[in-house]
Amino acid sequence: MSNINDIVNSESPRDVVLFIVRNKSISYPMLDRLYNRNGWVNIGNNLELLKLVHNMRLEGLIDNSDGGIKKGPNWKEPAFMAENKYTLE
Repeated sequence: MSNINDIVNSESPRDVVLFIVRNKSISYPMLDRLYNRNGWVNIGNNLELLKLVHNMRLEGLIDNSDGGIKKGPNWKEPAFMAENKYTLE
């Protein structure tokens, strides 16, 4: 069995965000905390995470939702989801 930390450590931050918002929204502080707990793996720091979120909003992959981030009109499933690479607890 996998958990979200396995995904954060193994997948691109873009794919992680797409995965997280697939069913519900997430606040930016929760997303920040997720990467902080994992040592900013694959992203570097919170400024890079802010840039990623901003660019994903511009691309329509994600959207704003009452102080959070949700699926955007151009959202697409990350490849690892289609491959059923992880089974979450």
